[in-house]
Amino acid sequence: MVYVYRQNNSGGYYRDPAKYIVVVDANDSDEALGIAHKAGLYLYGCVTGVDCSCCGDRWHDNPYEFNTHIEAIEYCTKYTYNDSDDSVKNYIVTDDLDYD
Repeated sequence: MVYVYRQNNSGGYYRDPAKYIVVVDANDSDEALGIAHKAGLYLYGCVTGVDCSCCGDRWHDNPYEFNTHIEAIEYCTKYTYNDSDDSVKNYIVTDDLDYD
């Protein structure tokens, strides 16, 4: 299974590492969330004051699931909205080996 976490445009901008974090080779969604955390995902941004309370949390722990990384990347490309912030990558692909 391939897991995709989508970043919410909280506060009117995106933050690094990317608009989408694509996690491959995770055994389950819990492991995928741990890998995504290492890549830059964080939770409860509004509570901690990092994210805009009117826009909502930037990241959530409920990923989209795909059978292949190709399907996941197609999803990331298809659902990229036109915005003026091209400084943040559209997606990154990561797995646990990236953080050993």
